[in-house]
This record gives sequence, structure tokens and C-alpha cells, in this order.
Amino acid sequence: MMSKYGIVLTTFENEQQAKPVIDEIIRCKLAACVQEIKIKSHYTWKGELFHEDEDLVLLKTRKELYPELEKKLLEIHPYDTPEILFVDVESGSAAYLAWIDEQTRKQID
Repeated sequence: MMSKYGIVLTTFENEQQAKPVIDEIIRCKLAACVQEIKIKSHYTWKGELFHEDEDLVLLKTRKELYPELEKKLLEIHPYDTPEILFVDVESGSAAYLAWIDEQTRKQID
């Protein structure tokens, strides 16, 4: 059985930068729930090594909405090359997964 749900990961410099993007994603019903976690990122960008505080954002959604969610993130995310990763959710609480269905946009046939 293929997974119907997933979590999209992306990062922002801080909560203030993340909030308008999160609000738009929820307003568009592309994710049911969004969580922020303070992290430290270590990476190389344009040949320079960085050690940055960032906010990791987890967006709970349905797999069928991912293409539209990715497109929206690419349109409104402030980073030149934002992290956008989709992680399959193999299983979860039936009640929680049903809530994701209720809170996200329905597919139009």
C-alpha cells in the first residue's frame, strides 16, 4: 500500500521569516498542521562554510498535495534555494490522519 500522507521539511532564518509562509500554506489548505523547531544548520553555500541558527518547519499534508505545496513554497520562500523535502508517513493514528484529510484541500476530479 502506498503512503497517502507525508511531512514536508523546510527551513527559515527565524520565526518572523517563517510566519507569513506558514500562514499562507495553512490559508491555502496545503497543510493541516505546521510545527517549528529551532535548529543549528551546518553547510557550504557558494564555497563558504556556514553555521547558522534556523527554524526547521514540518508541514503535515497529503501526498497528492505535495506538487502544489512545493510550487507554493518555491514562489513565496525567501531563500534562493530552499530546502524542500517530502518524507512519506508510512502509518499513524487513524484519527490524526483523518484530521489531516479534513483540514487540507480536497482534490477536484
